[in-house]
Amino acid sequence: MGKIFEKIIKLSLSLLVFLAPLFWLPFSFEAFEFNKQYLLFFLVSLAFFAWLAKMVLVDKEIRFRRTPLDIPILLFLAVAILSAIFSVDKFSSIFGFYGRFSDGLIGLLGLGAMYFLITNNVVVKSQILNPNDQSNPKSQTPNITVQGLLRVFLWSVFFVILFSYFSIFGIWQKIGQMGQMGLPAVMLQKTFNPVSGSLEGLAIFLAIIVVFLTGLLLSRERKDGKLGALCHYLLLISALGLLVLIDFSPAWLVVLVSLGIFFIFSLAKRIFREDVNRLLLVIFLLAISTFFLFFNTADFYNSNIFNFQKEQILSQGTSWKVALGAATDNIKTAFLGSGIGAYNYDFAKFKPVSFNQSPLWQIRYDRAGSYLSELLATVGFLGLISYLALVAIFLLISWLLLEGLKEDKGELRDVKGELRGNKGVQLPLLLAFFALLVAQLFYYQNTVLAFSFWFILGLAVISLQKTAREKTLSFKNFPEMNLVFSTLLLFLSLAVLISYYFLVRFYLADVNELKAQLMPSAEEQIKISEKAIRLNPKLTIYQVILARAYWLQIRQELNKPQSEIDITKLQEVVAKAIDWAKKAAEISPNNILTQETLGMIYRDVRPLAPGAADWAITYFQKAIALEPKNPVLWTELGKLYLTSDIQKARENFAKAKALKPDYLDSQIQDALSYEMEKNFDEAIRRLEEVVKNAPYNAEVKFNLGRLDFNNNRTDEAIAQFEDVLLLSPNNSNSLYSLGLAYAKKGEKAKAIQYFERVLQLNPGNQEVLKKLEELKK
Repeated sequence: MGKIFEKIIKLSLSLLVFLAPLFWLPFSFEAFEFNKQYLLFFLVSLAFFAWLAKMVLVDKEIRFRRTPLDIPILLFLAVAILSAIFSVDKFSSIFGFYGRFSDGLIGLLGLGAMYFLITNNVVVKSQILNPNDQSNPKSQTPNITVQGLLRVFLWSVFFVILFSYFSIFGIWQKIGQMGQMGLPAVMLQKTFNPVSGSLEGLAIFLAIIVVFLTGLLLSRERKDGKLGALCHYLLLISALGLLVLIDFSPAWLVVLVSLGIFFIFSLAKRIFREDVNRLLLVIFLLAISTFFLFFNTADFYNSNIFNFQKEQILSQGTSWKVALGAATDNIKTAFLGSGIGAYNYDFAKFKPVSFNQSPLWQIRYDRAGSYLSELLATVGFLGLISYLALVAIFLLISWLLLEGLKEDKGELRDVKGELRGNKGVQLPLLLAFFALLVAQLFYYQNTVLAFSFWFILGLAVISLQKTAREKTLSFKNFPEMNLVFSTLLLFLSLAVLISYYFLVRFYLADVNELKAQLMPSAEEQIKISEKAIRLNPKLTIYQVILARAYWLQIRQELNKPQSEIDITKLQEVVAKAIDWAKKAAEISPNNILTQETLGMIYRDVRPLAPGAADWAITYFQKAIALEPKNPVLWTELGKLYLTSDIQKARENFAKAKALKPDYLDSQIQDALSYEMEKNFDEAIRRLEEVVKNAPYNAEVKFNLGRLDFNNNRTDEAIAQFEDVLLLSPNNSNSLYSLGLAYAKKGEKAKAIQYFERVLQLNPGNQEVLKKLEELKK
């Protein structure tokens, strides 16, 4: 039985190391992070259960190998748990924000469990070769080695690089055309890679691999086989080739900073004084990374083959402004942040006004530009400090090793010997860890980067410990204690099985949601979305999507001619839209999408539901409380006040303009507010000012033309409408308005011409047919 549990542990860890960078599935709404999180949870829980079962059922003792990082890691995980308990969005804190998934508590706890699995079940190869060591009997010595897991990891890296080259050079497309069964659509994109949904995420991972491979090559002894070195060099060159093609500056910064600091340290400590030529590889990589950091490869080759879609990453400055705003909002957020996985809330509420001037101002980011700034926002100063303390303790241990300050049998350790000790794993692991740390300054954490961090950390701690310190609690002579632990193990197994059941339901829900989005008709989409919600009733985004699907049906019905509107059906759809949106808001009241969706629905059903305007105002106000620097929300709120309180409407338009001076809708609505007061001259004057700043905006010109026409400035109106047609030749409103304008001037032929064009675009329109009939009399 003990051998079976050992095999389960070894197989689970080996599969996790191999599959984590590679695993993805096309069946869920998000193909990469979602599936990697499932893989992580399943394999870690399986290995963890097997480890506990082996100790309780076979060894009859609880044995735990102590490391210097045990307490710091447990403290960091405890802060994350508290952060989730007091989170503004508990579901996202537990499972990860939908669409991202890698920032949830379950994923972090899984990685923490993986660390303890590694430190208690993995050894350096040299520690497994002494079966006569009484302090480490063979029966209790794990047969999983650091070197073995690293070989598995490098095989995974090989396939990551191979598959990425296939994508960039279109080989997947050719394979899909050759075979009878087409490949998933995601594989046919140039940016496809199994590590991440973007090439930028791949580039950061490869930068870490480059640093790690450099450490491996520096640690090799002359007596080591040449085949291994050749394989490492080929991997290194292949990874560098991808980095050059992707050309992501933060990736080059990771290589430059990591190897640059190591180069300075190695010179200062004379680590390679006996073979200084080894540093030529480091110098070469430093030169390459410096060159490509400042050289744009797009200038070197002009080819669509290497014209990749870029990931829109939040800038470092904005990331830290949001983080500081979130962490200093109140006492709770100062200590525990808004909640792990709740960065979307932080960004919406604390983004700076200056962000509205960026081309990406309408994006609601769910991740920061760096992992450390995101930690500050989501788990507060306490979380960030506990994490940095963990890192600092490990770096201190590494420094003491490198400095040779620890004594061994009365003699100082030799720095060079330590770095090349333990079969050459210490130096590459230390370099990889430092590269991962540098990467956290310049990029957010996805599943593969998070896995790599905790995986490398666990292996590095093992390699740094000469002898393992174990705590043992034996109950061979205490059957009562054995019964207690066996019962606890039974409850744990039931808990794991129950969690598997719910996770399968959640996965099937996401599969159905993906199917729903691919359905051609709204009715089919709604039917499958409702099935997804039944499988996972606590996921807000499903209910928001369903509410918006019903909302679109409302808008389509209201756009029909009055005689064709089915009032009974419309009222039923309105009720369902409001019901689903309210359910979403009850689950996640701090999610901007829920409040915004309710505001939009009530805004559009004002003609059907008395009091809907008041509810729309209430929900847009709640949305503004969650996203106070969004000019769109202020403008929508102002529109709702136009019929009841024009002065308040203008105040809201003014706030929108202050937040984004070039946001045209607020300026248009502000001008139109004067039209409602019959102050046409002021309305025209304000719209003319807007036209000066936005001469190519069709909406502004149409509204100015409409005001000119209503104030008997027919020629000016015609000029504006014709300008609109230059910008949008099939604009029905402008064509219809030109027909009216020419009819007013008595030019019936031109009027008929424009009305006929409107009729071509809108066949059977009764109003247009009536106009044509009048003109042709």
